[in-house]
Amino acid sequence: MEGILKNSRLFAREKEKEDRQAIEEYRDILRDLAFLREQIERVDSNFNMTDDKDLVESYIYESNALAARYRFLLRTAKEQRSRLGNAVALIGITE
Repeated sequence: MEGILKNSRLFAREKEKEDRQAIEEYRDILRDLAFLREQIERVDSNFNMTDDKDLVESYIYESNALAARYRFLLRTAKEQRSRLGNAVALIGITE
């Protein structure tokens, strides 16, 4: 009986460690998304203020690359959030 209790406590600690790691990964993704939004706003602002053809072209490519990265991170955040379930609400992460 002691062995079963000991194993269940060990399993619970391992699960808690995995949950903390998953929550930290989720927080990192949210920080990356916020940073990407700032970059996208900067590129859009620069695009709107230039009339040089080469710069316009470079801002278009940069904007498309940032948008692709943003979509990837958003999809990853949604997957991570669904894996975490109620743990996200319990630790107070809001979007």
